[in-house]
Amino acid sequence: MTIEPAFRGSWSGVIHPARSEEVPEIVDVHLSSFPGFFLTFLGRRFLALLYEQMQHNDEGAVLVAASADRIEGFVAGVRHQGGFYQRLVKRKKWAFARAAFGAVLRRPAIIPRLVRALRRPAEAQQSAADACLMSIAVRPEAAGQRIGQQLVRAFCGEMWQRGVPAVCLTTDRDNNERTNRFYQQLGFRLSSTFVTPEGRAMNEYVISLPLKD
Repeated sequence: MTIEPAFRGSWSGVIHPARSEEVPEIVDVHLSSFPGFFLTFLGRRFLALLYEQMQHNDEGAVLVAASADRIEGFVAGVRHQGGFYQRLVKRKKWAFARAAFGAVLRRPAIIPRLVRALRRPAEAQQSAADACLMSIAVRPEAAGQRIGQQLVRAFCGEMWQRGVPAVCLTTDRDNNERTNRFYQQLGFRLSSTFVTPEGRAMNEYVISLPLKD
């Protein structure tokens, strides 16, 4: 599936499902977009494994915004959170543990948080929707070209084609006005606010599909 961009004047690329050889570049975009975040701290190997699993799993979807010579951004998520994580924990927990080994050596205190991340099915049951947009990023130097907006719409379109009635996502509540406004302008509505065990205040948003023009 290739989706032509809606704003040719600002960006001349296309959005398409990620290919295996594009995973390293997806990781590059993630690392440049989320400095200081937990997944970034876990490292390149962990991120590559995560996005590979989303790409190859029937429940997952990873789309990239590609220009002529590089990946400008990506979006990743799953159709059934619980089902995805249940299989991930069952089949790949040791692979993820090995991938995170270096990060654990640097900061052993992250172990409880890593275990919670691998046991996410319990959290998924409390979400406003089973399908979840889990990660979206655009290269900082490509900001302002509406690539992120197109990626969100492409992901929601992919989920709708798979029979998904709604998509949820979470983002930081505090000091994150631009991102919260971005999702609200796309039609997402606030469904809940919660605080993680680490004390991070989060907003959960949900949107019904299909999207309105």
